[in-house]
Amino acid sequence: MFMSKMRLIMVGGFLGSGKTTLIINLGRKFISEFGRRIAIITNDQGNVLVDTKIAEMLGFTYAEVTHGCFCCRFPDFMMRIQEILNKINPDIILAEPVGSCADLLATVYAPLNKYYKETVDLSPYLVLIDSSTILDYNQKFNLVSPREPIGFLLSWQIKEAEILGINKVDLVSNRQIEIVEELVKKINSEAEIIQVSAKTGYNIDKLIEILLTRNHRSRSSLDIKYDVYGRAEEEFGWFNASCKIMFKQPVDLEDYARSLMNEVAERINTRGGLIAHEKMLFFTRENSVKASFIVSKGIIDFIGKLPLKLNEVNIIVNIRAKLTPEHITESVEEAFNIVNFRFNGERKNWIFNSFKPQYPIPYYRLPHT
Repeated sequence: MFMSKMRLIMVGGFLGSGKTTLIINLGRKFISEFGRRIAIITNDQGNVLVDTKIAEMLGFTYAEVTHGCFCCRFPDFMMRIQEILNKINPDIILAEPVGSCADLLATVYAPLNKYYKETVDLSPYLVLIDSSTILDYNQKFNLVSPREPIGFLLSWQIKEAEILGINKVDLVSNRQIEIVEELVKKINSEAEIIQVSAKTGYNIDKLIEILLTRNHRSRSSLDIKYDVYGRAEEEFGWFNASCKIMFKQPVDLEDYARSLMNEVAERINTRGGLIAHEKMLFFTRENSVKASFIVSKGIIDFIGKLPLKLNEVNIIVNIRAKLTPEHITESVEEAFNIVNFRFNGERKNWIFNSFKPQYPIPYYRLPHT
């Protein structure tokens, strides 16, 4: 099936843990410092993805698996790999599973080991943890001894990791990092822990050495209860949208973006929702900027540049929240109406999709021993 053996690096972790930022920065370093041919595979329960558009605009060879995780869409995943191989025959493929996905050892790694081990070289499974939010999640869901579906999901993700990347260490104190490490060691004592900042590049070189020189080691799969797993995914609403905003006079994009994202967050919080992931891509033909809502800090993080003043901008919106899809949609609509009125903007070409993920039914589920 494949033309030559390539290395697959998969970066898992919960919604908002920083997977896309890390993958983009890994890809850049693999190209600039190691001269490797790189491709990226994004993954989501829906379509119209910020992550895919960013990969495209940065010039990466990319593909996406939509409407389900790699595990439920395993044949699609392998087809996307084949398409990429036909294009550039990459040395490395960086893959990012859906942030609400678990059981990847049995549903992705085990099938790859069984059917494609002669052609796919697997790196250790890396799971990112957001050091700025994990303690809040632990307080809500008790990740060491969970009793609620979301708690089980987060705990399973941590337990599966061979490498645990404690991400966003630039946002928290050294003492908080110590507490986070103590927590994750209680959940997964076998994984190697590395502190990183995908944004600043802290310890990325050390992480790259691990990912390039070590191989995935098979071990026993987790006893994941799929009824609980399915209920955890059902608690989240998914919202994806795209549009163009036309302004009557030039506006400061950062001011507009900050106002829009804060307004969306406020509307969701007002309805009793819990934001796990809110990011938007603002782009023109020439430039783009990605805006992410930092849940723990209530601030907006920007990556990229656009002109200080502009008359129109395209937007892609991706939101994942513990709230019904209908209430997320209402929150976003209200936010756009309020902010566009404030900035004299008119929304055009509005396309959106809001839903709950389907019950997870993996294509394969093999013993991983």
